[in-house]
Order: sequence, then structure tokens, then C-alpha cells
Amino acid sequence: MIDEVQEDEHVEVLICLMGGDFDREVARRVLRKYEGDLEKAASAMLEGEHGDDLPQLWRVNSQMDIGTQKQPAVPTAVRPNTPVVDLTGDHDGDLQRAMRESMNTLQPQVPVFGPSERSPDPNWAMVPSHQESNQDANYLQNLERAIEASLENNNTNDSDALDPFPIEQQLRRDGCPVVLRPSIHTMCYAAAILQGLFYVPQVRERMASWRPSVMPGTLEASIPTTGSDYTLWALSEIFTHMDLARLCDLNVDKHLPAFNIEPWASLVHPPGELSRKFFTKLTETLEKAFVDQFIFNGQPAPNPRLFHFLYGSNTSEHVEVLQETSIVPIAVNPPDGGGEANDLIGRLSSQLSNPQDSSEKQSVIIEPSEVVAFQLSRSSSSHLNSTGTSADRKPFTYPKSVYLDQFLKENVEFAENRRRQQHEMYAEAQKLILHKKSMTHFNGKDTLKDLRSTIYYYENLANDKGDAERASSITTTLGKLRSILEALELEIKATDERFHQTRSEAATMLDCPELKQVRYDLRVVFIHDGLYGRKHLYSYIYDKNQWWKIADSLIEQVTEDVVFNDTTGLHLGAGPYLLFYSRVVPVESERLASLPWPAEIKDDVKRCNIAFLSQLPSALVRDIKDDGSPLASNQVGSPQTVESSDGERRSDRMDVS
Repeated sequence: MIDEVQEDEHVEVLICLMGGDFDREVARRVLRKYEGDLEKAASAMLEGEHGDDLPQLWRVNSQMDIGTQKQPAVPTAVRPNTPVVDLTGDHDGDLQRAMRESMNTLQPQVPVFGPSERSPDPNWAMVPSHQESNQDANYLQNLERAIEASLENNNTNDSDALDPFPIEQQLRRDGCPVVLRPSIHTMCYAAAILQGLFYVPQVRERMASWRPSVMPGTLEASIPTTGSDYTLWALSEIFTHMDLARLCDLNVDKHLPAFNIEPWASLVHPPGELSRKFFTKLTETLEKAFVDQFIFNGQPAPNPRLFHFLYGSNTSEHVEVLQETSIVPIAVNPPDGGGEANDLIGRLSSQLSNPQDSSEKQSVIIEPSEVVAFQLSRSSSSHLNSTGTSADRKPFTYPKSVYLDQFLKENVEFAENRRRQQHEMYAEAQKLILHKKSMTHFNGKDTLKDLRSTIYYYENLANDKGDAERASSITTTLGKLRSILEALELEIKATDERFHQTRSEAATMLDCPELKQVRYDLRVVFIHDGLYGRKHLYSYIYDKNQWWKIADSLIEQVTEDVVFNDTTGLHLGAGPYLLFYSRVVPVESERLASLPWPAEIKDDVKRCNIAFLSQLPSALVRDIKDDGSPLASNQVGSPQTVESSDGERRSDRMDVS
């Protein structure tokens, strides 16, 4: 039996300990999980527990789709109230009973109509059919909102259509980024990833230096048309155009077959999950090609890794190597609650610092990578089951920079000591909350409120009835009560101050110079507004110290506040679904004037630029000066569009001398 009064008091203590805005049902669930032990429940909640099993740390996406999982055993159906039949002996009674049971099983029973003989059960109470539950009502309300939004979009404009830029607006100016737009709308999510990878400095520089492997002494080689070299050559062509083209709108239809993309057919397949699969497959291909190139040239493999970091479980004796991965799944809390930290740092700490098998194990990063991607995963039905409006919800937040020092192998002992101190501070904060509770409540009653009511009575209602001795007693009692109240209020104030100071110090325990050396900066944010179509996916990219929003045919410069406070898609359980971070690099290396792209592709871009500029009014291109780009060359080819250059190469041979 549960003491509901005591449980409610413990739930209040837990909510106060978590800052006062914690989900009550989550606190109650954690408390019951630890069988009412307040101290254990509080410690678990401070470490990110919410009553359910935490997600597996650093999932291995490359194996997650093809790994064979053991199927749960299907329980054998047992007829209720069926006696056990012994068929091992020669007993006629048992044999006859077994035959009767077998016949009853094989022959379906005919329904008998009449009054029920079952005892009344409150769980089967009649409910008027017109009264819907809150969950059903919210489901229908959000479904209706989604349908209306989709119909409105489709009535005003075809969401799958590729709207061309007016030719005057296609001229790239003032550092404007390039948008990749395939005609096939089901490939738009993959084109967005290719586009985003270009704006990761390390990926751009590594791709610019890559060349297909050829035998020594070879002067010319065929341009790859199959295999991984075909994929990387297609990506080189895309990146070279993005770097050097004067056109800000590039069609990549002819290049997409090189990537074997799974189409985005409907909302049944969330773009985040498709993006995870595509990114995982692409990064495996790129990483292997870069390693093979170093080995072919007689050099050691590149370190640090570009995409894949190596992680394992640290024990008191050694580090157990587990897997490598390029993308980290982060379980995003539903916008209507959940109780856990709804930010990247909080969720990452919960998944990484939580021991998997025992208190002696902790996940650590053994070899970091230059790039880290985070997939923000949500329930596929959260957009229909969510409640309230977007204004009532808190979006999932992510910082401009993250530090992974506390999860590195070499910092395990230091970080663990800091976490231990943090845990002790949270425990001290818990004691302060309990101390305050003991001063203000007793046996489920608010004693402080009762004391103030008593003082009010003696101040305003107590009647001395003209008796001097009674009047003196009232005055004396009132003075004592006021002294008690004053002492209590001072003690409560001091307790609150110590609580906030302790909690503040605990929250910043891991925010120290020793754990802020390995910094990763945010490069790209991918966002889904919850509906289907190319116009319902967009991204923010950071390039040359400036944020840009790229949404199909829209390219606009935005402020940092817009990026980190975008609440689009919350009413449909959508929002950001993929983040690209990369190691901080010097500003000058991000603004390299010239990258060593393949000469054949640079010549193609040169001809495309000349052909494109020739179609523009002279007044529009008059101020374009020689900036060291391919436009400075006098080599003029036959007019071509970028679309045709993407698919039709000038030559099927490349110079490798």
C-alpha cells in the first residue's frame, strides 16, 4: 500500500530540488521506481533519470539496421481455469478429460445471449460517447491543424514543384552561399546534407585534396563512373561548383545517382531517420576513401579522424573498445513534458556519463574526430499526440559550441572527481530543501501559514473583554509568535540562499578550463516544419562568420538569435533533426581564397560562369572584377548551363600528371 500523503510530500521535495518546474508525474514515477526512497530517487533524478530505461549510449548506426536481434519468445496461450492433464500414465479419466479439452479448443463456442453473470467492475463503467479523452481531443486537434496547413500550402503553391530563380537573382554576390536543388523532390533531404557538408571547413578541405587512385606513371585516367570513386568524384564536382560558381542555384539531378539515395516518400519515413541512414553510408564511403588515399601515397592514416570517432567503456583496469560511429543519436524529449533536460548538453551528459553495466564503467571517447553529427530523434507519432500550442512549449536547444573534454579517455579521472563533487553538492541542496520543508510543514499541514493565521488572529480578532490580565496575555503571546515567525523567516531566507548558491556551483562544476580544450563549433542545423515536401525542410549554415537560412528557393542572411530561437514545427512535434559540429579552426583557414580542386572540374566551372554571365544584362555584371576565380581566364567554351555541365562532362579523361 502507498501512503499517498507521504508520497505527495516527497514529490514536492523532488520538484523543489529540480528547480520547481519539474514534471510531477515523472517525479512520482522515479520515486515509485525506488520504492519511496527519497534519497535514491533524488540522486537518480539529479543524474537525469526519469523512471524509464535510458537510451543506449552511442548507438552504432552502421550495424543497427543490419544487426540480427533475438526475437522474443511468443508465450503459449493457456486456457484459463484448465486443469493440468497427465498423459504419462494409463488413466482413463485423464485421457477422457484431455480429449474433451481438445474438442473444446477445436470447436468454437457458440455465443450465448443473456444477462452477464460477471461481478461489477468500475473499470468498465459506461462513458457517454460524446465525451472524448484529452489525449483523443488533442490528437484530433493536431491532426486537423496539420491537414489544414498542408491543404493551405498545396492550394497556394505546389509544394513539390521546383520554382526557378529569376535569372537576375541567380547571380551570386557578397559571399552568398549556394543552394543545391534537385528537380526530384524526394531527394531534397539528401541534397541538403551534401550542401551542409560543404560548409564544414574540414570536409571541404579534405575533398579539395582528394584524387582518384591511379597506377604510378599514368598520365591520363578515365573519370570514375562506378564504385566509391564515382561517389567522391560527383561530390568533388558539386563542391567545386559551390566554391567557384557565379550561380547561387545549382541543380544536381545528374549527380544524385552516384549516392544511391533512398527517396523520402511520405511522413511515415521521417526525414531525420532517412538523413541518418544517408549520412552514415556517405561518411563510411568518404572515410574509407581518404584513408585509402593516404595509404596509397605511403602516408599514415589521417589523424584525427574526419567523421568517425572511437569510443569504449572505461573500467578501473583498462578501456574496453566498443565501436566507432559518425553520428550520435539524441532522444529529444516530447515538447509537452518528460522531465529531463531538453537541451543537447543535458541529454548528451545523461547518455554519456551514465554507467552502462555497473558503477565502475563509464563511456569514454578514445579517439575523437574532426566532425561530430547529432541526430535529434523524436517519436514518429509525437506530432499528433502533442498538446497545447507552439507558444506553450520549450524547443530543444543546442549551443553554438560544445566541449567534449569531459568524455575523453585522458580526462576520465578528473571529470569523474568533478562529477562526484557535483553529486555531493546536489545532495547538500537536497538536505537544504528537506530542512526548509521541516520548518514549514508538519503532518501534511503548512505550519508557516498556520502561524501567520494565528498572529493575524491575535492582532485583529482576539478580544481582551476589558480584562487587563487577558490583554497582557494576548500581547505577550503575540510578541512570542512574532519572534518565532521572524526567526523562521530568517532561517528560511538563509536556507534558500545556501540552496541557490550550492545548486549554482554544482551546475558549473564541469565548466572549468581543464575541460574546455576540445571545442566543436556548430556549422549546420537542419529543420523540418512537420509537413511533407521540399518546402518543409530548410537549413541554417554558418559561413564566413555569418549565418544564412537556405529554404528551397530562399537564401537570406539571418542573425544568431533567429537560428537558436527557431520554434518552427513545434505544434507538429518537429523542429531541428540533424546538427553538424566540427573542431574549431582558425578563422583564416575557413576563408581560404583557393582550394586545390581538380583542374578538369575547375575548367568546367569556368565555362559555365562565362556562359551564365553572358546571359545577364551588362549593367548587372559591370562591377564584377577579377578576384582570382576561373572568371579571370579568357578561355571561352560553348555556352552551357550548370544543369548540363552537371551531367555532361567536357571529356571523359582527366590529367593526373
